[in-house]
Amino acid sequence: MLSFVIVVAVSSVLFVNGYGPLALADRSGRLGTGEAKGRIDHAVRATMDGISPSLTYTGAEFEVEREHDLWDGEPSMGSTVTEIVTVRTVISRAKLPTLMDQVAQAWKSLGSRGVDRSDPADEIQAMRGMGHVGGETFLTFYAKEQQDSTYLVTFRAEVYGALYQPAHEYKPLSPLARTPHDSKGYVITDPVDDPYWSH
Repeated sequence: MLSFVIVVAVSSVLFVNGYGPLALADRSGRLGTGEAKGRIDHAVRATMDGISPSLTYTGAEFEVEREHDLWDGEPSMGSTVTEIVTVRTVISRAKLPTLMDQVAQAWKSLGSRGVDRSDPADEIQAMRGMGHVGGETFLTFYAKEQQDSTYLVTFRAEVYGALYQPAHEYKPLSPLARTPHDSKGYVITDPVDDPYWSH
């Protein structure tokens, strides 16, 4: 009787933690953490390297969204992984089209055939593209208008179908060249007034 209880308890723990029969089958063909991170990092770096003069940005953070549970209630082993970079450089209304053109060109160098742009009258200016960095990598640019008619810009690179791992598994984040840190090693997030991009 005790061995039966142990088998049931162990089976339940395995089932809940993604080691049931469907979850094990769901693992095959998924991107590993290293491959997903490599693809995303490459797309973000290519985007940032395509902008001239360079922007100052705050580095990256990762979000992981797990796919819905499988039909028998087992947790899915698939996820969507997104790297988000927030730009500290203040972008003026006059320079936003130039920035968007440079980003679109960088995405084309990653293999994006077309870049969809939002309507210029929209409150949030957005672009979407798709790079082919060892597989499909979805790219997004957001520019949110601030009270002084400047823009706060973020870039996102995303892959689908990655083997689920919590977001902390994607650390340490690779440092981006223009991510400034203070003397204690913390990332500086204060806005930057740039002679070119901010005016």
